[in-house]
Amino acid sequence: MSEKFVKVGKVKDAHGIRGELFLVFFGGEADWIDELDSIRLVNDLGEPDPKNFAIKSVRPHKNGMILKSADIKDRNMAETLKGRVIEIPEELLISEKGESIYLREILGFVVHTKAQGAVGPVTGFSSNVVQDLLVVKAKNGVFEIPFVKDFVETIDYDAKTIHM
Repeated sequence: MSEKFVKVGKVKDAHGIRGELFLVFFGGEADWIDELDSIRLVNDLGEPDPKNFAIKSVRPHKNGMILKSADIKDRNMAETLKGRVIEIPEELLISEKGESIYLREILGFVVHTKAQGAVGPVTGFSSNVVQDLLVVKAKNGVFEIPFVKDFVETIDYDAKTIHM
């Protein structure tokens, strides 16, 4: 696996008495979780040695997942991991052709419209609950543009452009 890791969520709480963790994800979903044998947890303050925990099982729960690891023996140990950030290898967040993209894949792409031509680069992402929003830095300010299928004409990965 790659050496670069991406922060994708956090340990929200301990769950039950058997050392399970309640995980929440920044992107809401975790399609990549089945590809992991272990989960990497880091201290929010950036501890020098991240800790890996073997994944025994995961199951959906509320707005996240419950994770069971043989390495976490009881609730007391699970409590010590509360607030830790989940990191995964960057390569798990690269979509295949025909799949839905991961937003981070288009970070830095330049947005073009028919009316204005090049508007500016995608500098971040937001959400209005209904849809994802591209945060675009233009000459005259920063704008949030809905990132919905009906608005997007093409995404050119080679040219790093989004035509809307």
